[in-house]
Amino acid sequence: MEQIAFGDYGLAAMSHRAGVLGWPEPLPPAVKYSLSYLLVQAEFGLCCPLSMTDSLTRTLRKYGAPELVERYIAGLTSQDLNALTQGAMFMTEQGAGSDVAATETCATAAPDCGPGVYRLKGDKWFCSNPDAALAMVLAHVDGEPDGMRGVSLFLLPRVLPNGEANSYRIVRLKDKLGTRSMASGEITLEGAQAWLVGELGRGFVQMADMVNNSRLSNGMRAAGLMRRSVAEALFISRHRQAFGKRLIDMPLMQVQLAKMLVKAEQARTLMFQTAQALSRADQGEAGAYALTRLLTPLIKYRATRDARSVAGDALEVRGGCGYIEEWSDARVLRDAHLGSVWEGTSNIVALDVLRAIQREGSLSVWQDHMRQLLIATPWHARVRAAIDALMERLGGLAQTTADHKDEAQARRVAAGLYHLTSAIAMGWESHQTQNPRRMVLAQCVLLHRLMPRDPLSTNKVSDLDLLWSTDSPTGAIDHICLL
Repeated sequence: MEQIAFGDYGLAAMSHRAGVLGWPEPLPPAVKYSLSYLLVQAEFGLCCPLSMTDSLTRTLRKYGAPELVERYIAGLTSQDLNALTQGAMFMTEQGAGSDVAATETCATAAPDCGPGVYRLKGDKWFCSNPDAALAMVLAHVDGEPDGMRGVSLFLLPRVLPNGEANSYRIVRLKDKLGTRSMASGEITLEGAQAWLVGELGRGFVQMADMVNNSRLSNGMRAAGLMRRSVAEALFISRHRQAFGKRLIDMPLMQVQLAKMLVKAEQARTLMFQTAQALSRADQGEAGAYALTRLLTPLIKYRATRDARSVAGDALEVRGGCGYIEEWSDARVLRDAHLGSVWEGTSNIVALDVLRAIQREGSLSVWQDHMRQLLIATPWHARVRAAIDALMERLGGLAQTTADHKDEAQARRVAAGLYHLTSAIAMGWESHQTQNPRRMVLAQCVLLHRLMPRDPLSTNKVSDLDLLWSTDSPTGAIDHICLL
């Protein structure tokens, strides 16, 4: 699997150099996330080392000293496994967690080892891909202020340039709920040599670039797990019979499958929207970075939570067999639980949505982007009116929540923005591809995930058969109106 991912397809290298898959320049993010979206449906654990290597390379190129970039870039972007340098991120400490300001690992300048070299001492408690050749590490620099301003970012090699092993060790590997195909461990730094990356005291800001890139990958992985779950459930439903009917022909099963499919396709749509925003940001387009800063925590927040429920529902569709390790459902369900805790729990990421609105002005950029998608989509008049009303109300709530730092509303804001963004984007996709299924999905999001409903109402989606029909529907895409 490493040969396929790192070697044959160059998934960790394709954003950083030309030549991967025969392309004359670095490939756009949409290509990387498309291929990774397919890969994760077969192997979830490997996507962490892929993401770490890709993200470390991005951060090193952005902030690292030229000599460091020159020394390591070839290995980080190699498709030859014998020459490949894999990356990792050692940030979490047992007493700190998401509170980076409480980092206790200390860094002491070591001018005798060379310019920019520090010695690191401390314990990192949760390190995925712990035997990677390079890792980005956060540490508090001796003599610097307490708190966030004293934390800096360092590049830690497993093997020093002179060929000696660096002074750190893996204390033990974790016995984890899921992602068992990838090792995670506890690491003790015993005066290990590391190079300062970027400016002193700016460690978290610089690490945030790596974390945000990895959060997008995390959202992609959740989307892939959900798609795998839906595919398994659809297959079972089409081929298993009970009480003289196929499962897929039973009304309750149709509703269950529809709910799973809506969540899976919301995440897929947000993945591409965020990848496109990231590509525009890297090209320097005005406002694109602010949009990326908002969409990234949105997909990390909601898609990873949805993946848990979708994976659980898929197991239920298979019944008792789904609980048996001979099938994929149990593994997928275990793996799905990682997303909402890795690189920030749901609460932490929801607060990051507010930070993006407050510090980056992301809300106005998001509103402009949504209006552009709406203009390009021939929505039914009643649906468009509902969307406009939702945008106004949600925009006001989001701005007020960010301005007043009302943390208790952060999750509500993040969920609302995620649902509305995915609905508008899926409607736009429907028009672009002339695919009425995506319009059904978009309106399902509006009706069932955003609009307040009477729990005793019998209002239902009457066109759900379009979602899993094997025949391609024809006709105008705006004939479906559920509101």
